[in-house]
Amino acid sequence: MSLSTMQEILILLEDEKEVDFYRLERWGRPARGALAKLKSLGFIEKNSKNKEISYKITKKGESYIDDILGVLKSKGSWDKKWRLVMFEVPETNRALRDKLRRQLSALGLGTLQASVWISPHDVLEKIQEINNQLPAETQLKYFEVSSTPNLNQQIIEKSWNIPSINDELTKFIKDSEWAMKAMGKGNGDNFNAKKMIFDYALILKKGPALPNEFIEQNEIRKAAHETYLKIRKFAL
Repeated sequence: MSLSTMQEILILLEDEKEVDFYRLERWGRPARGALAKLKSLGFIEKNSKNKEISYKITKKGESYIDDILGVLKSKGSWDKKWRLVMFEVPETNRALRDKLRRQLSALGLGTLQASVWISPHDVLEKIQEINNQLPAETQLKYFEVSSTPNLNQQIIEKSWNIPSINDELTKFIKDSEWAMKAMGKGNGDNFNAKKMIFDYALILKKGPALPNEFIEQNEIRKAAHETYLKIRKFAL
């Protein structure tokens, strides 16, 4: 599992809602830096009572976790269309180009070629939200393309690093199977299960939120999903 101290602390706070500081010190020196960062992001708030310090997750922090876990939700049947998103930003405005890339990547879009991004899902509403924050001369262009079997495979292989994602999913499966052997006694099972689920979601966020028909064709993705369903039983 490759979660950061900041992510693990946020997951614990989401699980218990409020935690005394002394319990967070188990992460050692990195805990203070992680708490400071989470507080600056507005994900947590610090409370003091009778000289005792505790930290509580905020609605913004819960929304962040919900956004990450959103990739685990079933997308339903696919309408057999690919969505292309294109933009033109001069290399001189690198800050805006990098920001757009981060935003599109966060939506699960892959890079088909330079400044051309793609998704199997209807992301028009999200693209419009991004456009509302951009100057008129830098609007994103949105197109829909009908799928074909050959086109589908070419798009997936070119737009996302599937072999690397599969390697991470394979590690997730092995780590999770090992961890679940020690679970079932109720001692931290819920927190540990939520960490594994969060880790799984982060891996999936690196690739497309593929329709079920593609997942069924990928044995590693299928096995990882089955492992996730096992873990979910421990996350009450």
